[in-house]
Amino acid sequence: MGKVTFVVEFEDGKEPAVHSGMAVFGGKLISVAWKDTTEEQAVSVAERLPDPNDTVLLYDANGEGWIIGWRSVWYGPGQKETGQWEWTYQIDDLDAEEMNITYWAPMPDEPSMEY
Repeated sequence: MGKVTFVVEFEDGKEPAVHSGMAVFGGKLISVAWKDTTEEQAVSVAERLPDPNDTVLLYDANGEGWIIGWRSVWYGPGQKETGQWEWTYQIDDLDAEEMNITYWAPMPDEPSMEY
């Protein structure tokens, strides 16, 4: 069975009503995400960095693979950003000097608890 993903932009408040199993272009609606899921792909850190303190998936090219972390910014007097930052990892034992973060991706939504 083939599947197709469409991303359609609507004005705020003018999104259509949808329901599971409704007919769409001769097929059956299986799921809806009220966001642009095409943006949930790996992004090169050379291209763009994640927002500060935003928990994301980080890819370590030195062997750890995908890990959870965030970009911690440094603050100076008056809580002003200094322009410096560092990667912080959910696993404390990871050695930042041995890591080579090359990509990041948004965290996926938490799974539904429906069985």
